[in-house]
Amino acid sequence: PLTDEQREQLSDKQQEQWEEKARSGLLKGDSTLSSALSQMRISLYQPVDNANVASAFKQLAAIGITTTSNYLEGGKLEIDEAKLKEAISKDPTSVENLFRGDGTTSSSKGVIQRLYDDVTLTIDKLNDKAGKAYSTNQQFSIGRSLNDVSKRIDSFTEKLKLIENRYYRQFTAMEKAIQNSNSQMNYLLQQFSGQ
Repeated sequence: PLTDEQREQLSDKQQEQWEEKARSGLLKGDSTLSSALSQMRISLYQPVDNANVASAFKQLAAIGITTTSNYLEGGKLEIDEAKLKEAISKDPTSVENLFRGDGTTSSSKGVIQRLYDDVTLTIDKLNDKAGKAYSTNQQFSIGRSLNDVSKRIDSFTEKLKLIENRYYRQFTAMEKAIQNSNSQMNYLLQQFSGQ
């Protein structure tokens, strides 16, 4: 968010653009989340190839569950209740297994099982990247990066201290040289003025 000082420096249009960007969120465009969302869409649309699901009910669209035609709604699901009720009355076992069917491969699992697997995989990736509440920095990649940055800061600070000490020594040596030069000049001036 903008501070009051920053707001004063920006025009109204620039303030609106800044606020809009802030509302879009820090995770917008995150590759892990984008990948998870894509995989979940695939899991929803891929036909269920399971012996317990009749061929007429292998996809959600066959039982009246589709996405909206308006792409701005981001793939919001729409349910045709009449078609869903008809499918349930015709073959409840197939409809049930379409959602929760077990299988050894992704294509043979039900939609809910696939989504569960996708979410679990995403959570594991996020834990590897950002850690858990009780994780130490060595257990996740962002933590290791933080440790590395901290070590580099410490190393750079030490280098700066060494440089600072070197400059102090050089300055002290220069001051002594100037004092010696001044004292020699004063001695010479005394010698020349005494004659």
